[in-house]
Amino acid sequence: MNLFGKKTDGRRSEKKDRLGIKSTPNRFDRITTGGGDAGRSSLADGSRRRKDDLVIEVLGEIDETHSFLGLLKTAMENPSKRDEIEWIEHCLLTMGGMVAKAPTYPNTDKSLRVLGNSELNKLEKYQMKHMEQAEIPAAFVVYGDNEASARADVARAVCRRAERRLVALIMDRGMTELASAQIFLNRLSDYLFVLARTL
Repeated sequence: MNLFGKKTDGRRSEKKDRLGIKSTPNRFDRITTGGGDAGRSSLADGSRRRKDDLVIEVLGEIDETHSFLGLLKTAMENPSKRDEIEWIEHCLLTMGGMVAKAPTYPNTDKSLRVLGNSELNKLEKYQMKHMEQAEIPAAFVVYGDNEASARADVARAVCRRAERRLVALIMDRGMTELASAQIFLNRLSDYLFVLARTL
């Protein structure tokens, strides 16, 4: 049973335990609120920003990267590789929380998860594991050997774009607390390049 008195999927719970993911159940009564109809969206501190604000744009880029990883995951048959992608998806959710948190948000540091060395090291270990079986050509790569590898390359390209916009946010607004998120995206694009060569 979860916090709302509903039965939980034991298999899903076991999977989260295996991936090392901690989550709190949440329930929404409605999705459409009309709050964004005027072209503004809310951050974690309740402040309203224009939807073309750089912070909102970065959040969208992270979400798009996450979406393409989900698309990649549906084309993968190897359970271990699927678990890796799902763990990365959860890391991107954490990253979104990091970006959405304004520096003035009170008491957030006590509960907000952030990406750190443990996540970076884990991602690099995944990459090195795949390097052992990857065939990396010495010249430029032509994409599209198969559907799964093509999806991985698309996800990598989207990830690179997300990183570029995040760098702009860090540089333009002095948000150096997001440096670990930028490093994670940089490592993630490398991981996806190598992964694509194994699919």
